[in-house]
Amino acid sequence: MNRHLASALATLVTLLTVLPLTAQDEPEVDGEGINIPIEGSVRRTLIPIAIPPIKKLGGGDSAIGAEIAEVIRRDLQISGYFKILPKDSFFFDLGTDGLTESTINFQNWYNVGASGLIKGGYKEASGQVALDLRLFLVGKGKQAKLKQWEPRTVPRAQLRDEAHRFANAVIEYYTGHRGIFGTHITFAARTGQGQKHIYVMDVDGANLRRVSKNTSINILPSFGGRAIYYTSYKDGNPNLYKSVGGKEVTVSSRPGQNSGADECGGKLAVTLSQGGSNTDIYILDPNTGEIQQRLTDHWGIDTSPTFSPDCKQIAFVSDRAGGPQIYVMDAGGGNQRRLTFAGKYNTAPDWSPRGDVIAFTARDERNKFDLFTVDLSGGINRLTQNQGSNEEPAYSPDGRYIAFISSRGGAGPRLYIMTADGEVQTLITTSGSGFATPNWGR
Repeated sequence: MNRHLASALATLVTLLTVLPLTAQDEPEVDGEGINIPIEGSVRRTLIPIAIPPIKKLGGGDSAIGAEIAEVIRRDLQISGYFKILPKDSFFFDLGTDGLTESTINFQNWYNVGASGLIKGGYKEASGQVALDLRLFLVGKGKQAKLKQWEPRTVPRAQLRDEAHRFANAVIEYYTGHRGIFGTHITFAARTGQGQKHIYVMDVDGANLRRVSKNTSINILPSFGGRAIYYTSYKDGNPNLYKSVGGKEVTVSSRPGQNSGADECGGKLAVTLSQGGSNTDIYILDPNTGEIQQRLTDHWGIDTSPTFSPDCKQIAFVSDRAGGPQIYVMDAGGGNQRRLTFAGKYNTAPDWSPRGDVIAFTARDERNKFDLFTVDLSGGINRLTQNQGSNEEPAYSPDGRYIAFISSRGGAGPRLYIMTADGEVQTLITTSGSGFATPNWGR
């Protein structure tokens, strides 16, 4: 069952029994799952692009060029728009190629199948790196003019950020939309017996750092403004905290459940049980934690609120119809209506920043968990199938990508990113497992 619904539906009253579980931990339950196949085949045409080594033009560490090229390769691969040509397919002497239109043998790059070509050079002095990266159009033999990109000198520590900035400019050139590299994802992960911690990392999996500092169980992180909200059992009760500038601040410590925070437009939607086994959705002041409004008041279990991008509506999970389903209501609690009718176990909604659909987790006809979207008229589309259990979708700031947890490959729950249509899916956490509930900073 859903991590919030499981305990409440079973009317468990001790604090430890409301500890959320991942869907993989749950037993199979009789009941009809969503039986909707993925329609059609992959329609995306990937742009073949070559990324040879970045040349050392002066002093500095010879490893810099390989580091920059690898960051760009991984960014473009994750983006889902490019086919990165293998380095061993470059059959000619790369040393004879320059960095300008007149010094590049475009015929060689055309022969290896490249449509785009990324070239670059660098030199380092006193910890500062002068970096010049360029995109060329092989068929035209011309350099592409990129928006929001110009060569500049940066500290060595900012090289990854520069590579991300360039990759975003390349993506914008081909698609008209800026890339998402440089954004961050927060998530929970098991770290040992009886411990679970909150982490944040760059979207490509680099720069992992721990947010929660205690030795307890910390779950359900979400970004809100400059803070990261999460629920922690460090004081025995599932209380809601936020981390601001590395400092932990208590938001809500009411008896019972304090979880599932989502902030939008100065309002904080949370799940509270107010000391009982039943949970409802409330609006809190994000600064003081005071209750501003109770949005649901039902005998059923209401949980997992997620705001629409304009902050005017909230999607949530309720079992008031007998099993967990996705519902929508006005941000003031009015006009509550059921949105999903297919399947009997639909949870973990996340509203797309585009406003058109809500991604969610559902149990399918094989008792596996997969990812779906539902539009506001109730139309459902399937994103994953036959790849282990896939859960807990989280949209990117532009709504073009979804982070999620998957058990595929038998390595335990790991973090993936896919294009919003589900066609290109990439493993982000290449080591470890036990990841849960990603949330993407917006």
